Amino acid sequence: MLRIGQVEPTATSDGKYTDGNVAGGTPATRLRAPAFNAMQEELANIVESATMTLDPNDMTQVLTALKKLLLSRANPFGDIKSDGPAAIATALANLGLGEMPIIAKYGSALIGELVHWPMQQMPQEIWTDMKMEFIPYMGQSFDGSRYPLLAQLHPSLQLPADMRGEFVRGWDNGKGTDPSRALMSAQTDAFRAHTHTAVGMIYSYGWAANGPGKDYGNGTVTTSSTGGTETRPVNVAWNFIVRAK
Repeated sequence: MLRIGQVEPTATSDGKYTDGNVAGGTPATRLRAPAFNAMQEELANIVESATMTLDPNDMTQVLTALKKLLLSRANPFGDIKSDGPAAIATALANLGLGEMPIIAKYGSALIGELVHWPMQQMPQEIWTDMKMEFIPYMGQSFDGSRYPLLAQLHPSLQLPADMRGEFVRGWDNGKGTDPSRALMSAQTDAFRAHTHTAVGMIYSYGWAANGPGKDYGNGTVTTSSTGGTETRPVNVAWNFIVRAK
């Protein structure tokens, strides 16, 4: 590409065309073939680069070629990928998708979601680039200005339950298995109602020497105590945490 000033001395000092000024003695810029040839070849190269044949009757070929070159569906965003990680990050940021590489790398729990975690350290303490924050789920208060989305779920600015040493149960939601339960309500342990039967024998010893005979009848049977301080199934201890940001 060139400017007329590169091939014609009657152009302006910044390389542009001028109509001239007869009274002032300034000549008009002469139309030189090299300048027109440059424009022609630049435009023709755009069309031909899109594997199109020049058509003198089609005045939309440059626009069509640009769309074909810049909006290719054969390899979408392939040019951005070839430009490297920085170009990819910029493109995602421009589309409002700047967090996508983080989500692809670490996954993403919902704000307020209870997460089973195998470590005492929080995830962001291990992976410092993850741009998410988790806190233990133990019924504590939290900073609403720091965790505004969590505050939308819990306007009291306090987690509604202390999950340390607790099991999770699915909300009944009208099923009737565990009726009258509110979401996030706690429940103590319990046994299903049941009975035990003790089997014994009654003995009669006939007549005593100085009085009537003695029979032995019903009585109370008490088993010895067994078990621990709570009722629990077989289990594995996880750290219950929640995504706060």
